[in-house]
Amino acid sequence: MNDISALNIDMDELVTLRRWLHARPEVSRQETKTSKYMQDYLKDKSTPDDIIPLAGAGFAAVYNGKMPGKTVLIRCELDALPIHEINYDIEYRSIYDGVGHKCGHDGHMTILAGLANVLSNERPESGRVVLLFQPDEETGTGARECCNHPNFKKIEPDYAFALHNFPSFPKNQILCKVGTFTSSVKFIACKLSGKEAHSAMPETGITPAFAIAEITQMTQDLQNEFDKSEEYALIVPVHFDMGVSSSGVMPGYGEAHYTIRTCRNEVVDDIWNVFQKRAAEIAQKHGLKIEYEIIEDFAASENDEDVLPMIEKAASDNGLSYLKLEKPFRGGEDFGEIIKRYKGAMFGLGSGEDMPELHNPDYDFPEEIIPSGILMFKNLIDQVLGAEKVSKIGKAA
Repeated sequence: MNDISALNIDMDELVTLRRWLHARPEVSRQETKTSKYMQDYLKDKSTPDDIIPLAGAGFAAVYNGKMPGKTVLIRCELDALPIHEINYDIEYRSIYDGVGHKCGHDGHMTILAGLANVLSNERPESGRVVLLFQPDEETGTGARECCNHPNFKKIEPDYAFALHNFPSFPKNQILCKVGTFTSSVKFIACKLSGKEAHSAMPETGITPAFAIAEITQMTQDLQNEFDKSEEYALIVPVHFDMGVSSSGVMPGYGEAHYTIRTCRNEVVDDIWNVFQKRAAEIAQKHGLKIEYEIIEDFAASENDEDVLPMIEKAASDNGLSYLKLEKPFRGGEDFGEIIKRYKGAMFGLGSGEDMPELHNPDYDFPEEIIPSGILMFKNLIDQVLGAEKVSKIGKAA
């Protein structure tokens, strides 16, 4: 592997930053302190040419080259998860009960901080690099809202890249594929209204209990219809809310929340349309009023075919093992909202075969993989902006 010391990176400083972030996680739509800390850190350590405010707590740090040219965007995420950390043996564990960096976004931010230091010391000959610190990834809204923010017109990248760490793969291994990299996901609420009654006289009311049970069973039949060998489908019940803890009250209102996921946006939409029709039929049979809410909506991350060779080259140039995936990851990632608008790709960075999985309460981002993330992004930037430099020299000649 290429030596990170050649880029004049202070790894001790980056580890300190990562642990500070890890100890102070903020969930989606509340990342204000994280955002301010990262902006102050970048201004102090890497002197960006501009800080562009975006949706929510999001912002972009801009590093201009010596001449005009293409724009390369590199993205990381600001938010943590509403998961209680159980790593009681680490001194930098979360100081907030019920909140933890259980997806590794603290590590992803640290990788971009290290990349910012590289860019500060070595500006591109041409073009510019934009480091996007994006909010609200875990809700599937942050990337979309940043792209739709008026200030994003100041960015308009030619290429966009992001990474995500993945346990169950060797540390520092690079993972990628053409087409769907992470899945399309809808998180939906099914809201059923009837009439409360005394539980001794249930015939005088209308309970949603049996309809919720029937709808949940229906989701398994629906999943089986769409689950094919070439394309998986998952419909998972994740939350139920109904009634009060009182022996004399039969509930009149209830909610059931489900996630729907496949590797293609249009298939998720098809499942959702069938779900609504069948759930409405069940509600009507039980005399209930039904309403729906889409709580979260993740577009599949579709990697551009022309970009995959760039990721393979970056891995090879840095002496990193490369794995071409056969199937997409089942998790959702809202970077899909960016690369459906701009040419780009997301790749995986192995975080250890024996690591707890993402979103587990004992997960902790491995700091040993930070250099590989920095080196990968630096190589991709050089490929885009370096190729432009060569092209300009050729034309001048």
